[in-house]
Amino acid sequence: MRWSDQALKEMERVPFFIRKMVKRKVEEFTRQQGSDLVRPYHLEECRRRFMANQENEVRGYRLETCFGAKDCENRVLGPNTLVERLEEFLDKQDLQQFLRKRVKGPLKMHHEFRVSVSFCPNACSRPQIVDLGIIGAVRPAAISSECTFCNLCLDKCREGAIELPSHGKPLIDYEKCLFCGHCTSVCQPSVLEREKEGFRVMVGGKLGRHPQLAYELPGIFVQEQVLDIAEKVVDFYRRQCAGGERLGVLVNRVGIKEFYRFLGLPYGKK
Repeated sequence: MRWSDQALKEMERVPFFIRKMVKRKVEEFTRQQGSDLVRPYHLEECRRRFMANQENEVRGYRLETCFGAKDCENRVLGPNTLVERLEEFLDKQDLQQFLRKRVKGPLKMHHEFRVSVSFCPNACSRPQIVDLGIIGAVRPAAISSECTFCNLCLDKCREGAIELPSHGKPLIDYEKCLFCGHCTSVCQPSVLEREKEGFRVMVGGKLGRHPQLAYELPGIFVQEQVLDIAEKVVDFYRRQCAGGERLGVLVNRVGIKEFYRFLGLPYGKK
């Protein structure tokens, strides 16, 4: 689908967190109008219809992913079914009806429970500012002392999390490491290898009048653990949500320690 220059400029005014959805809706409408070129009229007409019918557009949840689900060169994990299983789980929760009972007045987009999955630490789908954010992760480890001191891992690590001593194994600072796994991909002697593959999990991020970054849960979790956490997070949300509040508001109200206890995770552990 082609877009006119003016339509593209108008699109930039759309909030980024709904831009993908708006683009899809506008292109669908444009096709229905028998055109293959999006013009400002199509955007304005879609906006008018959306504002008049916003409540019916609210699904109860919104799940977004980055492009890494397919063939992004930065993707740190192989093929998996996490996104499909998350969507299946969220569909069964019927969060739309749940919100209709809890929210006074018409439902709006900001009432939706938001989930975002990124397959590398570049985090293109912005998992740090949604209710449940998930980032693909690889924990590197030095498994032998046969380092050739080629410095390739140092050059590859953008966080400066690796130190090469005068002899022995490379040292990894896990406080700095973002678990992208790039160092393991360039280590020719295989001194650095993937100790664990999985996902980092973040909860309680949001924008709005009082924005906050999500809390990161301690550890790297395999797919089944992520799904278990998702179930517990949604359960917590259902128990605590009184009027369509975002998860971050609920966590702050209850307290992060109590929230960790609800999830069965040790507070303060990294």
